[in-house]
Amino acid sequence: MIATHFWVRVNGCVGRSLRTTAGLLLIILLGFAVRVYHLDFAELAGDEGFSYVFIQRPYHAIVADTLAMREPHPVGSYFLQKAWAALAGISEFALRFPSAWFGALAIALAWRLARELGFGRDVSLWSAGLMALGPFAVFYSREMRMYSMLLALTLASTLLMWLMLRRASWRIVAAYVVASWLALQMHYYAGFVFVAQNAFVLGGAILFRSLRERRALVGWVAAQSALLACSLPWLIVARDVLVNYRGAVGINLTLVEALTAWLSAFLAGPSLVDHRPALAVFAAALIAVAFFKLLFGRPPKRLAAWLLALHLFVPLVIAWVASLNRPIFAERYSIAALAPLQALLAIAGAHCVRFRIALPRVGQAGRVAIGHAASVGISIALAVVTLAGLHGYLRSEVADGHPRVWHGFIGVVNRYASSSPASDVRIALNFPDPVFTYYHHRYLPAGPAFITLPYRAGDAVGAREVAGELRTQGVQRVLLQIVDSFWDGQGIAASALESEFVQVEETYSGRWIVKIYGRPGDGELRPLGVKFIGGPVLEAAYARVDVPGRLVEVYLRWADGPTPLNGAEKIFIHVGAQDDPAALIGQRDELLELHSPRAIAVNGARVHGYGVRLNEALPPGRYHVRIGLYDPSRDGAPRLLTDDGRDALVIASFAVE
Repeated sequence: MIATHFWVRVNGCVGRSLRTTAGLLLIILLGFAVRVYHLDFAELAGDEGFSYVFIQRPYHAIVADTLAMREPHPVGSYFLQKAWAALAGISEFALRFPSAWFGALAIALAWRLARELGFGRDVSLWSAGLMALGPFAVFYSREMRMYSMLLALTLASTLLMWLMLRRASWRIVAAYVVASWLALQMHYYAGFVFVAQNAFVLGGAILFRSLRERRALVGWVAAQSALLACSLPWLIVARDVLVNYRGAVGINLTLVEALTAWLSAFLAGPSLVDHRPALAVFAAALIAVAFFKLLFGRPPKRLAAWLLALHLFVPLVIAWVASLNRPIFAERYSIAALAPLQALLAIAGAHCVRFRIALPRVGQAGRVAIGHAASVGISIALAVVTLAGLHGYLRSEVADGHPRVWHGFIGVVNRYASSSPASDVRIALNFPDPVFTYYHHRYLPAGPAFITLPYRAGDAVGAREVAGELRTQGVQRVLLQIVDSFWDGQGIAASALESEFVQVEETYSGRWIVKIYGRPGDGELRPLGVKFIGGPVLEAAYARVDVPGRLVEVYLRWADGPTPLNGAEKIFIHVGAQDDPAALIGQRDELLELHSPRAIAVNGARVHGYGVRLNEALPPGRYHVRIGLYDPSRDGAPRLLTDDGRDALVIASFAVE
């Protein structure tokens, strides 16, 4: 009988252990799958471009650039991403994979921390599940930045701190120092977690007898000393960034507003922004329920409550205070506080944490039933909010389709740059978006170079100087991406280019307007000296035909001096079949303005430029580019003839294969 009872107990424990292990593995695999699913579907965007730009440099140059540019992040993530890119390549999937891997690591660490804090299997699995499917954690595990690395490493640091206090050994101390030092190399805000840890150890030594063991405190002091010794050299070198960096966001929030932003984002991610106040209230209510359970529990539970409270609120409050001095508030900077929040949410939704409290007129069975029902309701509500936030994020990212805006822009570049030598073409961005560096390296390695215009925000004078430099360099075509931003002010880039180039086309790349500018090269204008009867003398002309771009650029130089024009005359440009001038594949009619402000200077003379868009479907054959003048104010809109009797001039011919 005793043997049978023993076997049943052992078999039951083994069964529960296997189910727990299987559940944890399933959660980790599910979380990893969510993180890598369509990881390359969305293009690199935003700050991901900074990471890519940094990893193109040698390791020593990354350090130098970080300090010179006052980069607000340490070099740890850039070193790791550079080493990984050398092995895996530079596809969007490969570049983002380290973040996904650290995100999956955080799932296992969340489970382990909950177990070490003495919570049951259901709380631990809930904590791991929230980390696996929580939209905030998923979002920053799918980005080529350091935030999931910060999350995993600070979580490891706190776990090792707890282990160190319970069973100090030099191996745990060393592991703690390494994990904490790496966390600080990923993001400076990891230091806020260390403040919380010290508050827990030193404050806990006063409040809790279990933290007064001398050996544990000695090990803790040794670990903090080693961490400080390892981190101090870099902090001294980077002190200017830490002290003087002011950011570019310009956001100041009250503490209530900041907590609302944090709690709602941590709970439901970035997609449910319209419900932030309600989500924040819901998260705060769950936190209160969790603390209610813990504080009415046994002493170990109260110790865990002390740790989770400090790990959650100390980093958030310090981050908020820091944002008052430098207005650069962003929820992602405080991602290290996500793990304790999710642990508290798991506690609120789990029924296994027992607490002792008397409910009048309710027996033990009733209290159990009420607690169970409340836990089930909280669990369902928490699961609904989490999955709704995840669905909203993944749907916006995958199902609805993220526009391939950079691929669209690359398509525009290939269309309008392929027919000219790369040295004759420039790409100009009117906002310094570092993401384009990645797409330029990947898709245009031998293509035209790119610049930011203006180089400095609002610098109109400098932008004109750059346009003059492009002319001096012999550039004949500029593709200008127009982004609506403060950087370009009131169209500084377009105005600067129009001082040296003619806008010959405008198109749309999927998100941005792209303006195409051109100018004739030296010696390309062909002398003509053709006199129009009753009109001006056309001294020279040139037509640049771009069949892949379906574009013809026409440049005309008219003789100076008085002309008998009445002001109503127009110029026509016809692109048609060689043997049938009426079979047009492109045309343009425009008022003839001999003193147009859009004319540009070429070798000291004023040149007028025009762009003619060709039909997308070009049948094979030979075509002429013809120009002429006509007067629409007269009956029949007669053409002005040349002095040798022609009503149009052929200035270029080309063939379509």
